[in-house]
Amino acid sequence: MMKLDLHIHTNIGSGDSMIDYRELVALAKQAGLDGLCLTEHGMQKTGLGEKLAREYEFLVIEGMEAGTELGDILIFGLDNVPRTMYRAVDMRQYVEKHGGVMIAAHPFRSEITRALSLKSKPKVTIEEACGRPLFKLVDGVEAANGWSAAEDVDFCFDLCSRLGMHTTGGSDAHMSRQVGCCATVFENDIRNEQDFVAEIKLGHFRGMDCRTQEQKSPNYWFS
Repeated sequence: MMKLDLHIHTNIGSGDSMIDYRELVALAKQAGLDGLCLTEHGMQKTGLGEKLAREYEFLVIEGMEAGTELGDILIFGLDNVPRTMYRAVDMRQYVEKHGGVMIAAHPFRSEITRALSLKSKPKVTIEEACGRPLFKLVDGVEAANGWSAAEDVDFCFDLCSRLGMHTTGGSDAHMSRQVGCCATVFENDIRNEQDFVAEIKLGHFRGMDCRTQEQKSPNYWFS
């Protein structure tokens, strides 16, 4: 088994991150991770993943976090996607054609976690959520996200159980202390990006929330 954090940002590729990429591998090891995924905001890799993997002899896979009209999506297995591509269905066709995979990132952040942070009641129902087209286009759902409230995580796991979908976990780290707070456990060993994409396609993984109960509060990281 291998434990990877599938969603991390650094100050090199994401302007809103405070993580120094030079500290990232050490942080991952401290968190008990066997590998990590860089997912900077945008439509192409930065090349940082390959540099870190080579320099520190640690599993570092690079993807990207792209925005679509159906929500943010983590993309792996491609160096880039066209900058003009915004429709999720077009992205799916392009990524699939080029051998990549897609994970829905924090799909209910605005409706559940944000609502709870504002002390209002989430309005989305599990029945309505299950019918959303996004979940027919992705290879997995980031059920455990480091910024998500406990209720959001539970909702995602319930949705994936009902739809028969695979779950992932990622810290969505923008601060050093977040690395590894959510992760994905893979059944088989992963040596490189090719292994990683193959395991995602086979569905041999599951997401896990490694946070303390206090860290599952919707406003914890802002405190």
